[in-house]
Amino acid sequence: MEVQNLIFQNKVVIGQCVLYLADSTELVAGLSDIDSICSDPPYGINYVSGYATEKLWSGGRSIRSDETTFARDLIVQWSSGRPCLIFGSWKMPRPEGTRSVLIWDKGGALGMGALDIPWKPDHEEIYVIGKGFVGKRDSGSVLRCAPVQSTAKNGRVHPTQKPVMLLKKLCQKLPGTILDPFMGSGSTGVACAQMGRRFVGIESEKAYFDIARKRIEDAYRQGDLFVDPQNEGAER
Repeated sequence: MEVQNLIFQNKVVIGQCVLYLADSTELVAGLSDIDSICSDPPYGINYVSGYATEKLWSGGRSIRSDETTFARDLIVQWSSGRPCLIFGSWKMPRPEGTRSVLIWDKGGALGMGALDIPWKPDHEEIYVIGKGFVGKRDSGSVLRCAPVQSTAKNGRVHPTQKPVMLLKKLCQKLPGTILDPFMGSGSTGVACAQMGRRFVGIESEKAYFDIARKRIEDAYRQGDLFVDPQNEGAER
Protein backbone atom coordinates (compact mmCIF):
# COMPACT_ATOMS: atom_id res chain seq x y z
CA MET A 1 0.00 0.00 0.00
CA GLU A 2 1.52 3.29 -1.11
CA VAL A 3 0.91 6.80 0.17
CA GLN A 4 1.55 9.08 -2.76
CA ASN A 5 3.61 12.26 -2.18
CA LEU A 6 3.44 11.84 1.61
CA ILE A 7 5.90 10.49 4.16
CA PHE A 8 4.61 9.20 7.50
CA GLN A 9 6.86 7.84 10.22
CA ASN A 10 3.92 6.23 12.05
CA LYS A 11 3.27 3.35 9.69
CA VAL A 12 3.14 -0.31 10.72
CA VAL A 13 2.85 -3.30 8.39
CA ILE A 14 1.52 -6.55 9.86
CA GLY A 15 1.03 -9.30 7.31
CA GLN A 16 -1.47 -7.91 4.79
CA CYS A 17 -2.52 -5.10 7.14
CA VAL A 18 -1.08 -1.58 6.92
CA LEU A 19 -1.76 0.73 9.88
CA TYR A 20 -1.28 4.50 10.07
CA LEU A 21 -1.24 6.67 13.18
CA ALA A 22 -2.70 9.78 11.57
CA ASP A 23 -5.78 11.93 11.08
CA SER A 24 -7.78 10.18 8.37
CA THR A 25 -9.24 13.46 7.06
CA GLU A 26 -5.67 14.51 6.24
CA LEU A 27 -4.18 11.17 5.18
CA VAL A 28 -6.90 9.56 3.11
CA ALA A 29 -6.46 11.83 0.08
CA GLY A 30 -2.96 10.38 -0.39
CA LEU A 31 -3.99 6.73 -0.30
CA SER A 32 -4.10 4.58 -3.41
CA ASP A 33 -5.23 1.02 -4.18
CA ILE A 34 -8.24 1.11 -1.85
CA ASP A 35 -11.14 -0.98 -3.12
CA SER A 36 -13.76 -0.65 -0.39
CA ILE A 37 -14.51 0.83 3.04
CA CYS A 38 -15.91 -0.61 6.27
CA SER A 39 -15.89 1.81 9.16
CA ASP A 40 -17.49 3.05 12.37
CA PRO A 41 -16.93 6.84 12.17
CA PRO A 42 -18.04 9.51 14.65
CA TYR A 43 -21.81 9.65 14.33
CA GLY A 44 -22.18 13.40 14.93
CA ILE A 45 -24.32 12.95 18.04
CA ASN A 46 -21.96 14.40 20.69
CA TYR A 47 -21.73 10.99 22.33
CA VAL A 48 -20.66 11.04 25.98
CA SER A 49 -19.60 7.71 27.39
CA GLY A 50 -20.33 6.19 30.75
CA TYR A 51 -17.73 3.54 29.93
CA ALA A 52 -14.74 3.71 32.25
CA THR A 53 -11.26 2.27 32.29
CA GLU A 54 -8.34 3.86 34.08
CA LYS A 55 -5.87 3.71 31.22
CA LEU A 56 -7.87 4.68 28.14
CA TRP A 57 -11.28 6.10 28.86
CA SER A 58 -13.16 7.77 31.67
CA GLY A 59 -16.87 8.22 32.13
CA GLY A 60 -18.08 11.51 30.67
CA ARG A 61 -15.45 11.69 27.94
CA SER A 62 -16.61 12.56 24.43
CA ILE A 63 -15.53 11.20 21.04
CA ARG A 64 -13.25 13.30 18.86
CA SER A 65 -14.95 14.97 15.85
CA ASP A 66 -18.38 13.80 17.02
CA GLU A 67 -19.91 17.28 17.02
CA THR A 68 -20.98 16.91 13.37
CA THR A 69 -20.98 14.32 10.58
CA PHE A 70 -18.17 16.18 8.76
CA ALA A 71 -15.56 13.41 9.17
CA ARG A 72 -17.99 10.71 8.07
CA ASP A 73 -19.23 12.68 5.08
CA LEU A 74 -15.70 13.57 3.96
CA ILE A 75 -14.76 9.90 3.78
CA VAL A 76 -17.94 9.02 1.91
CA GLN A 77 -17.23 11.80 -0.58
CA TRP A 78 -13.66 10.58 -1.02
CA SER A 79 -14.85 7.03 -1.65
CA SER A 80 -16.05 8.12 -5.12
CA GLY A 81 -18.50 5.28 -5.64
CA ARG A 82 -16.45 2.51 -4.01
CA PRO A 83 -18.56 0.05 -2.00
CA CYS A 84 -18.86 1.29 1.57
CA LEU A 85 -20.47 -0.04 4.76
CA ILE A 86 -20.65 2.77 7.31
CA PHE A 87 -22.05 2.53 10.85
CA GLY A 88 -24.29 5.37 11.99
CA SER A 89 -27.16 6.57 14.13
CA TRP A 90 -30.81 7.14 13.23
CA LYS A 91 -30.49 10.44 15.12
CA MET A 92 -28.56 12.02 12.25
CA PRO A 93 -29.27 12.38 8.51
CA ARG A 94 -27.99 9.49 6.46
CA PRO A 95 -24.90 10.03 4.28
CA GLU A 96 -25.44 11.27 0.76
CA GLY A 97 -25.62 8.38 -1.67
CA THR A 98 -27.02 5.85 0.80
CA ARG A 99 -28.56 3.06 -1.28
CA SER A 100 -29.83 0.86 1.53
CA VAL A 101 -29.71 0.54 5.31
CA LEU A 102 -28.78 -2.56 7.29
CA ILE A 103 -29.82 -2.93 10.91
CA TRP A 104 -27.44 -4.36 13.49
CA ASP A 105 -29.70 -6.07 16.01
CA LYS A 106 -27.79 -6.32 19.30
CA GLY A 107 -30.30 -8.76 20.73
CA GLY A 108 -31.58 -6.79 23.70
CA ALA A 109 -28.27 -5.17 24.59
CA LEU A 110 -28.26 -2.62 27.36
CA GLY A 111 -28.12 0.95 26.11
CA MET A 112 -27.88 4.53 27.33
CA GLY A 113 -31.17 5.78 25.90
CA ALA A 114 -33.55 8.20 27.58
CA LEU A 115 -34.82 6.74 30.84
CA ASP A 116 -38.36 8.05 30.29
CA ILE A 117 -38.78 5.89 27.15
CA PRO A 118 -39.98 2.36 28.02
CA TRP A 119 -37.75 0.64 25.44
CA LYS A 120 -33.98 0.37 25.62
CA PRO A 121 -32.03 0.96 22.39
CA ASP A 122 -30.75 -2.29 20.95
CA HIS A 123 -29.82 -1.56 17.34
CA GLU A 124 -27.62 0.59 15.11
CA GLU A 125 -27.75 1.45 11.41
CA ILE A 126 -25.22 0.47 8.75
CA TYR A 127 -25.36 2.50 5.54
CA VAL A 128 -24.79 0.76 2.20
CA ILE A 129 -23.11 3.17 -0.20
CA GLY A 130 -21.52 2.83 -3.63
CA LYS A 131 -21.37 -0.10 -6.05
CA GLY A 132 -19.21 -3.17 -6.55
CA PHE A 133 -20.29 -5.40 -3.67
CA VAL A 134 -19.49 -9.11 -4.00
CA GLY A 135 -20.75 -12.44 -2.75
CA LYS A 136 -24.17 -14.04 -2.69
CA ARG A 137 -27.25 -11.91 -2.06
CA ASP A 138 -28.59 -12.50 1.45
CA SER A 139 -32.25 -12.26 2.39
CA GLY A 140 -33.21 -9.60 4.90
CA SER A 141 -31.39 -6.50 6.08
CA VAL A 142 -31.12 -7.34 9.80
CA LEU A 143 -27.77 -8.61 11.09
CA ARG A 144 -28.03 -10.23 14.52
CA CYS A 145 -24.87 -10.27 16.59
CA ALA A 146 -24.30 -9.73 20.30
CA PRO A 147 -22.17 -6.69 21.16
CA VAL A 148 -18.78 -6.76 22.84
CA GLN A 149 -19.02 -7.25 26.60
CA SER A 150 -19.68 -3.87 28.19
CA THR A 151 -16.88 -3.83 30.74
CA ALA A 152 -13.13 -3.62 30.36
CA LYS A 153 -12.59 -6.70 32.56
CA ASN A 154 -14.57 -8.74 30.03
CA GLY A 155 -12.39 -7.69 27.13
CA ARG A 156 -13.84 -4.40 25.91
CA VAL A 157 -11.08 -1.94 25.01
CA HIS A 158 -13.07 0.84 23.30
CA PRO A 159 -16.39 2.48 24.27
CA THR A 160 -17.97 1.91 20.84
CA GLN A 161 -16.17 -1.36 20.01
CA LYS A 162 -17.87 -3.54 17.39
CA PRO A 163 -17.81 -7.37 17.44
CA VAL A 164 -15.35 -9.01 15.07
CA MET A 165 -17.96 -11.56 13.99
CA LEU A 166 -20.26 -8.79 12.76
CA LEU A 167 -17.42 -7.13 10.84
CA LYS A 168 -16.50 -10.43 9.19
CA LYS A 169 -20.07 -10.73 7.93
CA LEU A 170 -19.83 -7.24 6.45
CA CYS A 171 -16.37 -7.64 4.96
CA GLN A 172 -17.49 -10.77 3.09
CA LYS A 173 -19.49 -8.43 0.85
CA LEU A 174 -16.58 -6.07 0.11
CA PRO A 175 -13.97 -6.55 -2.64
CA GLY A 176 -10.20 -6.16 -2.52
CA THR A 177 -8.34 -4.04 -0.01
CA ILE A 178 -10.61 -2.76 2.79
CA LEU A 179 -10.02 0.64 4.42
CA ASP A 180 -11.14 1.61 7.92
CA PRO A 181 -10.31 5.32 8.29
CA PHE A 182 -11.57 5.36 11.90
CA MET A 183 -9.86 2.19 13.08
CA GLY A 184 -10.31 2.59 16.86
CA SER A 185 -9.25 -0.62 18.58
CA GLY A 186 -8.81 -2.39 15.24
CA SER A 187 -11.78 -4.77 15.10
CA THR A 188 -12.12 -4.42 11.30
CA GLY A 189 -8.42 -5.17 10.96
CA VAL A 190 -8.76 -8.25 13.17
CA ALA A 191 -11.65 -9.43 10.99
CA CYS A 192 -9.56 -8.94 7.85
CA ALA A 193 -6.54 -10.72 9.38
CA GLN A 194 -8.70 -13.71 10.30
CA MET A 195 -10.15 -13.78 6.78
CA GLY A 196 -6.82 -13.44 4.99
CA ARG A 197 -7.85 -10.06 3.55
CA ARG A 198 -5.82 -6.95 2.77
CA PHE A 199 -6.55 -4.09 5.15
CA VAL A 200 -5.58 -0.45 5.68
CA GLY A 201 -6.41 1.18 9.01
CA ILE A 202 -6.05 4.78 10.20
CA GLU A 203 -6.33 5.89 13.83
CA SER A 204 -5.52 9.30 15.30
CA GLU A 205 -5.22 8.36 19.00
CA LYS A 206 -1.97 6.58 19.84
CA ALA A 207 -3.43 4.57 22.73
CA TYR A 208 -6.01 2.95 20.45
CA PHE A 209 -3.52 2.62 17.59
CA ASP A 210 -1.28 0.56 19.88
CA ILE A 211 -4.22 -1.61 20.94
CA ALA A 212 -5.22 -2.16 17.30
CA ARG A 213 -1.67 -3.12 16.37
CA LYS A 214 -1.47 -5.68 19.18
CA ARG A 215 -4.90 -7.18 18.41
CA ILE A 216 -4.04 -7.60 14.73
CA GLU A 217 -0.63 -9.09 15.58
CA ASP A 218 -2.38 -11.54 17.91
CA ALA A 219 -4.86 -12.45 15.15
CA TYR A 220 -1.97 -13.43 12.88
CA ARG A 221 -0.27 -15.42 15.64
CA GLN A 222 -3.36 -17.57 16.19
CA GLY A 223 -2.64 -19.39 12.97
CA ASP A 224 -6.25 -20.18 12.08
CA LEU A 225 -6.52 -17.85 9.13
CA PHE A 226 -8.59 -18.81 6.14
CA VAL A 227 -9.01 -17.27 2.73
CA ASP A 228 -12.47 -15.79 2.37
CA PRO A 229 -14.20 -16.58 -0.97
CA GLN A 230 -15.13 -12.90 -1.27
CA ASN A 231 -14.88 -12.85 -5.03
CA GLU A 232 -17.67 -15.38 -5.52
CA GLY A 233 -20.81 -13.98 -7.06
CA ALA A 234 -21.40 -11.07 -9.38
CA GLU A 235 -20.75 -7.51 -8.39
CA ARG A 236 -23.83 -5.41 -7.82
